[in-house]
Amino acid sequence: MLSAPKILLALGALSLQVLVSAQTAVDCLKTPWDPSCASFELPAATTQANLADLCKQMPYMPGCSLLNSCQSSHKTDQWCTPFSILADICAVDMPGMGSCKNYVALCGVNNSTATICTKAPMIPSFPTTKSASALVIGICTEMDMAGCERCPKPAPNAYAAECDTLGTYAILCKAMPEMSQCSTWKSMCTPSASSMGFDQSEYCAAGVGGADMNPPKMRMYFHTGFEDYVLFETWVPRSAGQYAGTWFALFFLTLFYQTIAAYRTGLDIQWAEQLAAEIEAEAETAKTGPSEPLTSVSLNSNRTVGPSGSSSILMNWVYLWRQPWSAREVRQNLIRSVLMFVETTLGYALMLVTMTFNVALFFAVILGLCVGAVVFSRQRNMVMVQSKNGAASNGSSSGCAGCG
Repeated sequence: MLSAPKILLALGALSLQVLVSAQTAVDCLKTPWDPSCASFELPAATTQANLADLCKQMPYMPGCSLLNSCQSSHKTDQWCTPFSILADICAVDMPGMGSCKNYVALCGVNNSTATICTKAPMIPSFPTTKSASALVIGICTEMDMAGCERCPKPAPNAYAAECDTLGTYAILCKAMPEMSQCSTWKSMCTPSASSMGFDQSEYCAAGVGGADMNPPKMRMYFHTGFEDYVLFETWVPRSAGQYAGTWFALFFLTLFYQTIAAYRTGLDIQWAEQLAAEIEAEAETAKTGPSEPLTSVSLNSNRTVGPSGSSSILMNWVYLWRQPWSAREVRQNLIRSVLMFVETTLGYALMLVTMTFNVALFFAVILGLCVGAVVFSRQRNMVMVQSKNGAASNGSSSGCAGCG
């Protein structure tokens, strides 16, 4: 059993040892090359405080965009660890900022022994604030595409675009990966270049993240697959069911286009036949009247047909253009213009669909045109027969040639 003096002596020696150790402890932020600093890590609170201060000053830095993404989705990936994000900002991008002082002191020297610097490094090829901004501006200047609206062009003397340049850069390069400005994105997202698994993040991998992070690729060649813009930014089929629905919608839209086209053509011929019949009737009536030279034939009391002795279609057109429209013609032209507007709009919309170069959608339009030609074949044939019969009964100079 130890006596009281021996216990006091042991406690004194222990206190002296602790005091000496405290006086000789290594400050790893000043001497990170010391072997005892191998296991040193910045306190979590310090790392978080540094990140908060950096992103408060410049929230548009790529590292801050990554931080917001990781925090909002509660990701636990290696590249989402706070120290790794601090490295994304402080290693290359902004080492001179005050809140990067701790990181630079610990990991900014080549002979640092702190394993945290290699365990949670920056993402390889991670773009700086200035380079990410320049790459986005370069892409959007060359091609104003979907996603460019996320980053307005900065003022001439601004340091960088104050927006989510990292997310915008990823969106643009997912859509057009072959653009020259996307070489940095490819390097950042190459599996062999990143042992951190960043190539599987929403910034790199297709289908990861929300729909806004996965725009369809713009492929100017025939291709298969689901995801393509169909007329509108929000019309992007992303599953087999959505794709099938899109196919049938385009097929029936093409049939509707054929319906409008056939109906408008039929109306034009019907109205032309009515006009020709009225002109013939007026001419017959005029022949039974006083024997005066026939220079014009009245139509609907305020409309006349061109000079009977003129054989020039152009002269007949000029003569007709100078005549006022009747109430019936106003009504017919209103119907004609509405039908033409709908027909032309649908026609150009379907043309834009074929320009997606999506094979199945392309043939949805082609098949719709073919089926429409068969469905309305009888109507078209009947219209042609009636038109020929009307021309034969009225003679070659019935007046339709001059009707325009």
